[in-house]
Amino acid sequence: MASSACAEVGVRLEYGNPGDAAEQAVREELIASGVMKTGVAFINDHFKLAEPLVITLGGDDGPLFDGESPSIMIPYTFVDEVRHRFEQADYDKTGVMPEQATDDALLHTLFHEFAHALIYMYQLPILGKEEDAADALATVLLIEFFDDGQEIALSAADLFDLESDDRDVLKDEDFWDEHSLDDQRYFTTLCHVYGSAPNKYVAIVKEGLLGEERAELCIEEYAAISRSWLMLLEPYIKANETESSASRGGERP
Repeated sequence: MASSACAEVGVRLEYGNPGDAAEQAVREELIASGVMKTGVAFINDHFKLAEPLVITLGGDDGPLFDGESPSIMIPYTFVDEVRHRFEQADYDKTGVMPEQATDDALLHTLFHEFAHALIYMYQLPILGKEEDAADALATVLLIEFFDDGQEIALSAADLFDLESDDRDVLKDEDFWDEHSLDDQRYFTTLCHVYGSAPNKYVAIVKEGLLGEERAELCIEEYAAISRSWLMLLEPYIKANETESSASRGGERP
């Protein structure tokens, strides 16, 4: 009976009122792309939650998970900033349009914050920095459950790389922050993508994005991280939900 009640608890998506025309445009684009709907449907289809979770688009705070609500908050301004970064970097030259890359990065961000929600709801044991663990789970969920999850994760990694350009000089506060440095988040995500399919992503090593010795360790590292997360979450994953279930609807050439 208790497990049936738990299964009925899920995630609700809310689009907040936009503050201006720019936010209104972002809101409309998110609704049209369906990326948030995809993320919410994935969570509801695959996970048992201890309490209802609201994902709110809009507002000024975030991206973040608020345990008191509980809710995940992602501002429209964050989405707009991400798209602007990809546009400024001429990201379409990679074969992925900035709009698609933005959706990819947003999906990774959603799963990162969802990781915090799971850790909070179930008091999951985390050894090391929780932010690193949340990054890892976001990448694992994409790779293990989405048909083109590695490609989605690569867009998210590239966002970390672009964000690293904001710093010319590293200061003490950059090292005491709860997050790893953007450069570290970039290379770690690359490592996990490569480690999940080294034959498919051998170009990551050939192009010098990862050293050969590090790349070899990435294979073992991804296997250990994915195994550990999936074992830890096994009691909270719905039965028969172990195969890839979604696609972002676009492939890199």
